Amino acid sequence: MDRDIEFLLKKYETKDVNEIWTLEHELEYKRNQRHKQRTYQLDGIINQLHGSFIITKPQKDRVIHLLKNLDFSYMGTFTEEQIIVMTIIYVKLETLNNARPQHYYNLLNQYDLTMNSLASYLVKLNKYHISKIPIHY
Repeated sequence: MDRDIEFLLKKYETKDVNEIWTLEHELEYKRNQRHKQRTYQLDGIINQLHGSFIITKPQKDRVIHLLKNLDFSYMGTFTEEQIIVMTIIYVKLETLNNARPQHYYNLLNQYDLTMNSLASYLVKLNKYHISKIPIHY
């Protein structure tokens, strides 16, 4: 038989017209779709910046990880593209010893962002990282 378990699992991952999913399954599906869309947009931004702005494979993987695991509901006024750009800048600041926020003025201006919006975003990311630290009493 040429239909193995993996094939059948993939076949039934998508929702049919009359199929009813649980709320949890529906949320997971939407989360995965959003992540795929953000990854697609990230690739587009990286291709657009190619030549003037270098993003290494580990940096891209870090951006993808953050885009998948962070809750961006607090960033309601920013577009997905702006969130991705600010995440790229955050990863650059995180990984490069000599990187400074002012090095990214042109990139911020290109996507209609300000230093204040970047600072607000960086504070939210730091809160996220702090919340992941286990507290021992």
